[in-house]
Amino acid sequence: MDTIKRIIDEAKGSVPTHSRTAMAIRNNCAPEGIATFAVKDGLNALAASIFMALEVGDGTDKKPLACVRTRLVEAYQDLPLDSATAKLIAHGARLEEISEAAQADGLNGLVAMLLEAEQEGEQ
Repeated sequence: MDTIKRIIDEAKGSVPTHSRTAMAIRNNCAPEGIATFAVKDGLNALAASIFMALEVGDGTDKKPLACVRTRLVEAYQDLPLDSATAKLIAHGARLEEISEAAQADGLNGLVAMLLEAEQEGEQ
């Protein structure tokens, strides 16, 4: 198990479930994105651990289109919490499901980004 995965797995129980960091973890965001959200959420020890592991080159295998997942977590903060789109993002749903909800919610920019990601093969 690589160092970053171990750090994230060990932190899951202590990360507030409604935080952006927890959403980033559920959405399989890149480690850099998770660490950035951890800083914003005040989880500085977690962020520092991830950043230090990244510096030494652990966990450098990137997941395709992880930036799309990071952008979804960023978009979440501007959505009404009771919207179907927000709920699906919070639970790390498949992009297709989030896209359908975003279309129903009239979030055309988000839909366009997700359609492009789906065409690239991200699930």
